[in-house]
Amino acid sequence: MLGGVGAAVLTVVARRGGDWELTRVGAVASIVFAVLIVIFVVPPLAKSARAEAVRLDLSFQVTGGGVVFVCIYTVVAFAAWNTGNNLLFLVFSVLSSTLFVALAAGRVALRDLVVTARFPDHIFAGDPAPVIVTVNNTKRLLPSLSVVVEARERAEAAKGRGLFRRPRERKRALAYFMYLPHRAKVEQRVEQTFAARGRVLVTGFEISTRFPFGFFRLRRRLRARDVEIVVYPKPEGLGDELHLLPIDAGQLEAQRRGAGHDLHSLREYQPQDDVRHIHWKATARQGRLVVREFTAEDERRVHVVLDPFVEEGPEPLRRFERAVTQAASLVTHFVEERAEVRLSDGEGESRYGVGRAHLYDCLRRLALIAPRSAAPDSLDRRDFWQRVEPPTAEAGYVILVTTAPRGTIPADLWRKSHVIHL
Repeated sequence: MLGGVGAAVLTVVARRGGDWELTRVGAVASIVFAVLIVIFVVPPLAKSARAEAVRLDLSFQVTGGGVVFVCIYTVVAFAAWNTGNNLLFLVFSVLSSTLFVALAAGRVALRDLVVTARFPDHIFAGDPAPVIVTVNNTKRLLPSLSVVVEARERAEAAKGRGLFRRPRERKRALAYFMYLPHRAKVEQRVEQTFAARGRVLVTGFEISTRFPFGFFRLRRRLRARDVEIVVYPKPEGLGDELHLLPIDAGQLEAQRRGAGHDLHSLREYQPQDDVRHIHWKATARQGRLVVREFTAEDERRVHVVLDPFVEEGPEPLRRFERAVTQAASLVTHFVEERAEVRLSDGEGESRYGVGRAHLYDCLRRLALIAPRSAAPDSLDRRDFWQRVEPPTAEAGYVILVTTAPRGTIPADLWRKSHVIHL
């Protein structure tokens, strides 16, 4: 830029001194500098200005059609003022009326609208989640037309040690309403997909419209009570070798009396027996109380351990995300197999549990877990491995999911556990 200014000054000085050759050289240099500025300086400045305008989050935006309309409006206004032609003033009046109607009708369409959204209780990454969006038009006389509803959300990563991604706010388009009658509620069911696991905080809504001509996009922000959405990692199907685990964790029923599901025998009722086990048909046939005995089932206990320590770099982080998905798949598989499942992830350890409530509790922990930065032989990682409960009859079968390199797992843990390297 200084070179261009210097070339321009040189051109002026040479022209005043009568040196036409130097003037020509200075003019060519000025043109070259101007072209370089247009090529290398103007685009980054325009990009920065656009990003700054987006960051301002103005409630008014001019569309492509609006730019054409404003240009025509400006040309007609200048021509009417310059020539004094009555016909041009008439066209200018029509354009001014159109501009007023476009702004006024859009603002009226966004007035007195109340937006609510209901998200499902359990959302998995990558799966469409049904969302119920409701808009209540509280205006007494006028309807609203062509309204777009967006959610303002902030995706937050769980806080970890050494690795933390700053939350960023973005918009998510929810629904489009063509017509909203006055004093009426309109409900729409839409499907939304969340790409990654984690916590999403919905901070409010934004409604916008291009009604009536599409020249301008008017927006209005609506405050709402912050809603926290936890996106679970999506479980995947397990391989054949994992379907066989644990092979000694009670998959075969024992031929002895217990609290299983299969009938073992019938016997006479005793005072300590549960009345719900009375076999009424046998009781009526024999004339005395007869109860059912069931076969016992061995306890099935699986301890899923997720190693939260990773090395620095994008590839270890991608492998850690695969490890989280693998842990979610293991927990889901064994809970559906009605085994008692326990999850350890470095942040804490859950108790052995069964059922859907326990499954969702484990998936929530996996959704919010963040990786910890550590070397393969770090003391924190070794301390974590030492805290892993050894597999015993009471502790269950241990499955360790880790991103650590092969050969770094302690020998005792390697022998007594099933290790999955990712």
